[in-house]
Formats: sequence, C-alpha cells, structure tokens
Amino acid sequence: MGDVILHLAIGVSIVLYGCGASKSGTSAVSSTSNSGSGSSGVPLLTLSGTQLAFPDTSVGATSVAQNITLSNTGTAAANVQSINISGSFRSDTSLCLGTLAANAKCTMAVLFTPNQSGTLTGSISFTTSTGSLTATASGKGIALTLSAAAITVREGESTQLTAQLNGAATAQAVNWHTDSGSVTPDGVYTASSNVPASTTAHITASLAATPSVTATLNLPVGRALPTLTSSMPTQIDAGATTTLTITGAHLSNLSQLTINGLPQTFTIVSDTQISVQAAMQAWDSGTMAIKGSMSGSDGGSTGALQLSVKALPVSYDAAARFLQQAAYGATPAAVQQVQQMGMSGWIDQQLRNPAYDYSSGMGLSYGQYYRNTQSLQYSLRQRVSSALSQIYVAGGSIACGPTDCGPFWEALLENDAFGNARTLLKDVALSPIMGAFLDNVNNAAYTGKVPNQNFAREFMQLMTIGTVQLNQDGSPILDANGQLVPTYTQSNIVDMANALSGWKYARTGELYPQAQVPMVMAESWHNQSAKNILPGVTLPAGQKGEVDLDSVVDTLFNHPNYGPFLSRRLIQHLVTSNPSPAYIARIAAVFADDGNGTRGNLGAVVKAILLDKEARKGDNAAQADPATGHFMEPALYLANVMNAVQGIYTDDQVRDLDVIIGQPLYSPPSVFSYYSPDHMLSNGTYAPEAQLFTSSNGVAKLGLIYSIFTNKQPGFQVNWKTSPFSNATSTDDFLARVNHLLYHGQMPDSVRTTLTNYIAANPTASINSMLPDLIFMAVSSAAYQTIQ
Repeated sequence: MGDVILHLAIGVSIVLYGCGASKSGTSAVSSTSNSGSGSSGVPLLTLSGTQLAFPDTSVGATSVAQNITLSNTGTAAANVQSINISGSFRSDTSLCLGTLAANAKCTMAVLFTPNQSGTLTGSISFTTSTGSLTATASGKGIALTLSAAAITVREGESTQLTAQLNGAATAQAVNWHTDSGSVTPDGVYTASSNVPASTTAHITASLAATPSVTATLNLPVGRALPTLTSSMPTQIDAGATTTLTITGAHLSNLSQLTINGLPQTFTIVSDTQISVQAAMQAWDSGTMAIKGSMSGSDGGSTGALQLSVKALPVSYDAAARFLQQAAYGATPAAVQQVQQMGMSGWIDQQLRNPAYDYSSGMGLSYGQYYRNTQSLQYSLRQRVSSALSQIYVAGGSIACGPTDCGPFWEALLENDAFGNARTLLKDVALSPIMGAFLDNVNNAAYTGKVPNQNFAREFMQLMTIGTVQLNQDGSPILDANGQLVPTYTQSNIVDMANALSGWKYARTGELYPQAQVPMVMAESWHNQSAKNILPGVTLPAGQKGEVDLDSVVDTLFNHPNYGPFLSRRLIQHLVTSNPSPAYIARIAAVFADDGNGTRGNLGAVVKAILLDKEARKGDNAAQADPATGHFMEPALYLANVMNAVQGIYTDDQVRDLDVIIGQPLYSPPSVFSYYSPDHMLSNGTYAPEAQLFTSSNGVAKLGLIYSIFTNKQPGFQVNWKTSPFSNATSTDDFLARVNHLLYHGQMPDSVRTTLTNYIAANPTASINSMLPDLIFMAVSSAAYQTIQ
C-alpha cells in the first residue's frame, strides 16, 4: 500500500493523547519488536483523521481534543520511528512511538492551543519503517479581550466593561460572569457594597456566538473612601479644643483625620458619624481644612471639609509682633491677653497698672529688673522706662554705684513713664542721682563762682531739644542760606547752668540713703542775675532758684523741638530706627495735644507710637517692609530669648553677664548712653543698636545663650519640658511654633531650612531632645534679632 501524505499548515503546536487497540488509554505499540518469531509477512499502515478541523478557540485556551489513529492492518509489525507536530497543536507522541504489531493500532488525542488570532494550520508527520504518513490540522484563534473604564473600583462603585474580538473596535456580545459583585448584560460591573479589605474581582466573558471563546479580567476592588459632608459646630476657637460632630459616609474606614495637616483624636460613632476633638493652635485663623484618610493598599484621602476659626480682635502673629515692640517678646499667655483685649485695650490696661516698687525689698535686687521683663503687669511700663533711661541717662557715680542707685533711677523713670513729660523733666532735674552723675548737686554759682555746665548742656542737647531747630516731623529747619539753625549758643549754656545752680542733697551724708529724695535749693549758692537761657528767652534777675528751675522746665517742655525730639527717640526704641517724617509728625502732634488739650501726655504718646499705621503695617506679612524695625540691643535680646523659652532668673548673677554682652544694666558708659541714636550703617540708614555689635560682644552673647539653653549657666534655668516648643507632634508642628512665637509668622526660608535639615540629620533623636540646639539656631539668626 502506498504512503498517505497529509498536509498541515505551519505555526501550530499539537498535544497528543491516545490509547492502543487492546485497551483504552494504552498504546498498542510494543516496546519490543514482534516482527520476528520466525514468521514472515508485510506490515500495512493506514492513518485515519488525516484532516483535523478544530472549532474557533480563544487565544491561549485549549480546544476539545480530536483523535488521529495509526493502524497496522498488515501481517507483520511496523516500527514508528518519529512523530513531528507543527503549529499550535500538541499531543502525547509517546503513545504511538515504537513497534506497532500487526492488526494493531494507536490513537493520539490532538489539542489546539492558538497563540495568536486568525486561521492557523499545522501537521502531524509519522516516520515509520514503511515510509511517512502525514495528517493536516487547522483551526482559528480567537482573541477576546476585556477592559474596564476604571482600572480599579471601590465598594459599591460601578464601571463599564468592554469585550473586543481580535482587537476590533466594535464591542462583542458576550455572556458575563464574576465571583465578586455583579455584571449587567450590557457589561456594567458593580462592586459589592461591603468589602472589608481590598480584593480582586475575577470577571469572565464568553463570546455569545462561540461560548468556548472566553476571556478573564482581574479588577482590583477596594474599600470605599470615607467622605466628609458636614460639621457641627461650623466655627471653632483658635487655641482651644472643640468637640466636633462630623457626618459623612463610610467613616468606619477612616484611619486618620487632620485639621490643617495636624492629626486629631476622633471616635467612630457609626459609618456615617464621627466625633472629633479638634485641638486648634493658637495661631490658627481663617478657614481650616479637615481631611480624612484611609490606610492600606486601597487607601486614599477624602476631600477637604472647610471649617472657619472664630476671629479675634487681633491675630496671633500680629499680637506676637506687637509684644516685641511693647514688651519683651511673645509668650503664649501674653499673646492670648493681647488677642482678647485688643492692642488698644491692652495698652490702656498697662497704663493703669501701677509701677513696680524698685525702692525696697526685691526691687533693689539686680536680677529683679530682668525678672520683671517676664511680668504681664509691668511689660509696657518697663519697656518705656528702658527707652527713657537711654534718653535721660544717669549712670553710676563716685557717690553711688550703678548697682546700688540703679534701681532708684529705674523707679523714677517707671513712675513717670506714663505721666506728663513736664513732671518727668522736673523729677530728672531734681534727682540727686542725676545731680551726682552730671555734677549739678552742690553746683554753686555765687559771685565769682562759675557753675558746672554738664547738666545744663545735656539737659538741652540730649534730653529735650537737641542742638538744631526742628520741624514737627523731625527734619531740621534751615535758614535763608540753607544752613542749620542752632537751638542755643554757648552763652545760653552758661546762663542755663546759672539758672540750674544752687541745688544740694536734701540731707547730709551719703547719696544712697537719700537717692529718691529730691534735691533742695541753697539760695545762697544760686546765681541771682538775669539769665538768657535760650535765644529769645531771658529769666529776670532776682528769682529764687526754684522759680528759675520751673522756668527752665517750662521753657524746655514747651519748646517746639521737644515733641519731635522725644517722639523720634521713643519710636526708635519701640518700633523702628528709621521712622518716616510723617510718623514723627503724627506722634509729635499727640505730644502737643493728646486730644483733651493736654501737652506732654506720655501715656498717650506711647499708645500713639504703638498703634500708628507705620507701626502696625508689618502685622500683615504681605505689607511687611524689611527696611523698617530695629535691632535688638543685647539686654533686650537676652530678655526676649528668656521669655521665649520661659526661662527663669534664679538669682542676681545676670549682673556679671550683661557686662560681657556689651550692655550692663544701669551702667551706660557715658551720658550718650550705650549707643548714639544717630549711629548709621554704611548704607546711610540709622541703626543705633548696631554700635554695640562688636565681634567680641556677639561671640559672648551667643555663648551665653547656649550655656543658658544647656543649663550650664549659673543664675539661669530653662525647663524644656514646659517650654512652648516641647512635645511637638511633628517637624511641621515644631516649625509652626517657632514661626509664630519667635517670628510672628514671618520666619525666613533660610531658618526653616536650617531647622528642617538638622532634624532630618538626626532621625533617631526626638525633637524634645534637640530643643536646646534647635531653638539656639532659631534665636541666633539675624532675622530674629531684628524687631520688624
């Protein structure tokens, strides 16, 4: 019999399974030859199933098997040497390999597994001892693909499914099945409404026309994200903890809740309600964003629910900035007081508060001055008296050292700080401390005796009217030739000294016991002649010394220079070294008339300085002017830093330390005080305090602060556990505290970066443990040391 040749197309793989003629599933081919046994005959091989046609099958799937049978109808055994299968077809060829006995047959099950779409062909070729036999196989690969409009869905959500055949754009009619959720006939998948954890929905589609063609889509299904819809109440207080009831959906899935990025404590009441302990920072204002989040691989964030913060008369940052000008920096308690009372109300209360008694008990203690910088009761009065002490300068003298008589001078200035400027001038003139300092005590001017001129000169030059005539805006008056117009001459100084002559201690003995007792007049020591104390102002002859003193005080008090002169200096100490002429003019106008017809009301002047639009402009960061403000002098810097960390002055050892930082209390180096109000930088701007900024003072100042922060400096103590910076919940929380407490919301990016990098560089250390270093870096910056 001739060979039977079957032709199969290339590109198909075949899997063969079969059985022998004698029993199912077993090959009829013997593993040993049966052609011997002494008999002779001829094998005859035939092949049935020579043209296998498979149904359409999904790419990657396997069709139903079709059989191919090799039969030996001859009288002798044949040997099947090899079986080669090509294309997307497969079978177990071992079932027919080897010897096929006479009158025996073997069957292989051929499977079709298309690896691509389209018509695919292949062949099954047998090489035997009698020749070759070939069968052909063909089938069509069908590529059914599934896609979803959403790459993932959450519980209860729906998405449209699409089935495409062989990449065709037209969607195919299919039958849908899923093991999770449901699918409508038109392919809308809806996830289950109760998904306790992220899962995967296995969606299967079978082609309606050819059910054997299938495809599967694995669609991730996550829990529903919580949503926030409303809050009660809708407004909260800054700096307080408020219980909020928030409603929404899927709130049982909520794992974290934040307000403006800060985590909050909450309780899940139900899937639609939570209770929140909203802990607000004192500086929070405007609108707050409440956001929720769900953790896990299917996690995510909710949308923001807006919540308004109850507006206070003064914002936190504005109050902190105000306290740098009106007191010794911000503390949480001081800021709260200003916020509640308003700036004007706070000033009014400060004006009513009595002065501290520096004349006895603890008031005589050197450290008490610094301790009082931390008192809410004395803040403004002491700040103003500090400014006055650098205008009406009375340091130590041979008669009484600064640490002894300093508290008495402080008492005089604090008592007069909010009174009338005329009272202040007379008290200064009659003070035995001033008399000893500027040589006006026992300053006789009888016939032939020329009195000392120190006090007379400085009383005019440095304390009241200056050396040149001024406009009310502080600018100098020029004559017709464009020249400055002097306020007095040397002969006026001589006569002023005569007018102020004749004063002596009220009692015999040393100065200290009578430091607060005004000097008394010794008429026999007083010059009785007429005195031309200022151009156009002559005191008649024969007046008593007390009358001459009152005339001098009245003349200087009513001089048109005194208002702008004093206004500029107070503005420089409290607000800015470079006030505009308009600013000076506005304050000078208040000095001239407080609104009630009174001239020289210092309380009204101070209030006007602090509430002026030029002083308050920087409360809004968008309007801040870097050219305004003034440097902190060393004593002010020390007080601000100690207030910021709420440190304690444990004794009087600060007395030995303010010397090394360049500003020993009560001890100005000369009548010109610690620095000149007219000291200028190279760029032409006034910067009085910069006169003290020597390299040695700077090193000593920072060294002192670091020793204080690390609790290695006797006389000081810082309890970091109770400081406003302790127990920050995060780096952002810590930076916010520094920004608002130390920088009134205007911390430079350079400082923020320095602090952030330092924290990041020490990942194993807590922020609490790093507070001495971190706050030291914050207060060491030039920006912190400038009041703006």
